[in-house]
Amino acid sequence: MEKNDVPALKSFLSHAYQNIFDDKSGAPAGYIPELAIVNPEQFGIAITTSDGFTNEVGDSSTEFTIQSISKAFVYSLALESLGTEKVLKTIGIEPSGEAFNSIRLKDDNRPFNPMVNSGAIACTALICQNNGKEAFETILNMLSEFAGRILNVDDKVFSSESATGDRNRAIGWLLRNSDNFSCDVEEVLEVYFRQCSILVTARDLSIMGATLSNNGTNPVTKKRVVSKTTAVQTMSVMVSSGMYDYSGEWTYRVGLPAKSGVGGGITAVLPSQFGLGVFSPPLDKLGNSVRGIKVCQLLSEHFHLHVLETEDDVTQNIPITYDLREIRSSRTRCRSDNETLEDFGSRVSVLELSGVINFIGSNFITRSVAEEDNKDFVVLSFTRVSRLTRASIEVFRLFFEKLLSKSQRMVVVDKADLKDDSKGLFGDITELIHQHCPCFKNLDKALEWVEDQLIAQYGTCSNRPSDLLPIVEQPLLKDLPNSDLELLQQNLVSIEHESGSKIIQLHDKADGIYFLRAGKVSVMLGEDIYVAGLDAGTCFGELALIEPDAARTANIIAETKVVCSFLSIEAFNKISLINPKLNELLLRNLGLILFERLKQSNSKIVALSAN
Repeated sequence: MEKNDVPALKSFLSHAYQNIFDDKSGAPAGYIPELAIVNPEQFGIAITTSDGFTNEVGDSSTEFTIQSISKAFVYSLALESLGTEKVLKTIGIEPSGEAFNSIRLKDDNRPFNPMVNSGAIACTALICQNNGKEAFETILNMLSEFAGRILNVDDKVFSSESATGDRNRAIGWLLRNSDNFSCDVEEVLEVYFRQCSILVTARDLSIMGATLSNNGTNPVTKKRVVSKTTAVQTMSVMVSSGMYDYSGEWTYRVGLPAKSGVGGGITAVLPSQFGLGVFSPPLDKLGNSVRGIKVCQLLSEHFHLHVLETEDDVTQNIPITYDLREIRSSRTRCRSDNETLEDFGSRVSVLELSGVINFIGSNFITRSVAEEDNKDFVVLSFTRVSRLTRASIEVFRLFFEKLLSKSQRMVVVDKADLKDDSKGLFGDITELIHQHCPCFKNLDKALEWVEDQLIAQYGTCSNRPSDLLPIVEQPLLKDLPNSDLELLQQNLVSIEHESGSKIIQLHDKADGIYFLRAGKVSVMLGEDIYVAGLDAGTCFGELALIEPDAARTANIIAETKVVCSFLSIEAFNKISLINPKLNELLLRNLGLILFERLKQSNSKIVALSAN
């Protein structure tokens, strides 16, 4: 299998090629002698996706002249180099309702649009006036950038077109007589005939279309060719006028921006997804490739690709919702704090968003947040979101600007980090969001922060962070007789750690258990992967009771100043010899602790699955 082969799409193209190949209707363009003698059996199809992969079948590498397909890309060049307003003053953007080579202008002496010959010649004249003798080289270079390779001209076709192009000369003189341009008519027509004689392949057309689809950036070379605005404006005219007199029915049946040429080529575009190139010389009576139209129609119908057909479901932008009764952060807390979260966790709503959020999706999300106005906190997590459209960013900007008047606290989880100038999904409104909301890069840390706020507001524990919690409150020591507790306390060693210090080193020997009496610690894999947090009233390193001398599985870092009571394995073994039942009781409690953690994990899975 070749690197660029995508089995499903390649299979479809092969099937389409086989089904359509036997259609022998139509004939190559007869009014240009060099086009009339091409082999009508030639047939190639290529699709290039917006991530730069090309699938192709048949004669996709056979060169043919681009003809009128050049009109779309020269129009892009004119928009890019001269600006929209100047181009619109010279060329209209309305369908003509007449043949592509009609010798007629609008009432204001402008061509109807750049896809008919009069508009295309006027467009080429704009390039000639702007670039002088370098006009054709400028056009050739631009089309080469669209294709991602250096293109050349078929001199025989150029000579043939020039020798038989009297109708286009008539159009050129009509434009000159109507003050549409002032440069030499023959010089303009020479450039126009040459641009129509540029050689391309179906593969080239697919990449050129994909460049428009990809907002003006060539997905293969990764080079920006035109601006996003220019790409959108070009595709807009292709929708209304790109298929000659068939444009209306084309939009109705196929629904893709497209441009055809009498050389037998068609390029079609699905914005943000792909460019399609088809080559088959036999044309219908309107000048479009018979097989090419069938390929485009089959592709659009089979995959439901009409630009006006959508399967978006905005509710899928919020696939997961819960409160802090159901799901908590990974921080292990003392009994009283857990009771507070059980009682008041419903005061928090968490919305985990996903997918590409567009205009209507952002409205649905902000409306859903507004419906949670009875909550103390709403957490919006964007970690599963792949992209925000520009329209959705504007909706969020207006939404966050209003937050200061709300009593409800909004918490945002995004990948942005203002410290390293990362703007994440939100682009230029990132700083606005950070001004109005607590922002986190990690959902678990956001939930942990919200839990802290609830505990501070509703909790009953009067202990200050620096207070030592009694050792008897440790879940591991639950139901321990006073005599055993006193014996255990006699073997505990008090250890203090400053904020940021490493209490346990990954892979070190498990030499004992730590009872956290004051402060907070983080469980880390490596130096920067946060796994969980622990508060005073909990313990860590307890698996040393099960497998003494095993290697530690994580780093334990002090988040604040920490006070621990440390029980070494040696001391524990001595106590166990004196009172064997102590070991049995501690292992039972450890089993209960592990069971509780498993139960919480299962509850989280159930809650997430229910969404």
